[in-house]
Amino acid sequence: MSGALPGWITIRGLRCDGRQGVAAERRAQSSEYLVDISCHSDLSRAVALDDLAAAVDIAAIAATVRREMAARPRALVERMTADVARALFDSFAALDEVRVRVEKPHPDGLGAEAESVEIALTRDNAARGLS
Repeated sequence: MSGALPGWITIRGLRCDGRQGVAAERRAQSSEYLVDISCHSDLSRAVALDDLAAAVDIAAIAATVRREMAARPRALVERMTADVARALFDSFAALDEVRVRVEKPHPDGLGAEAESVEIALTRDNAARGLS
């Protein structure tokens, strides 16, 4: 097999613990978040070799996301989302683009137990330096 074979690797509904909120007491409490990650990369080597060693390590992606979500408290879900994207680029050189969606079940202020809020962003490799 020759030539690039661009494709997406996606993990949906990754359960992560994180601390987030505008008030200090909210940032002190851990909450569960659901994170979707889509990573764009050249899959040609993995397809040609049919070998796990040539593939993007999804277990390592999941561990990186969980580690970043729990790393420190943040005021905004937007910051959590951007930090996860940055951590993925820092950890996986083969990624060209990432899409990160962070969902916070039962956010404060919506007044309903069954609602959630989500933030999604897409960053390409050229935007790696943005914080």
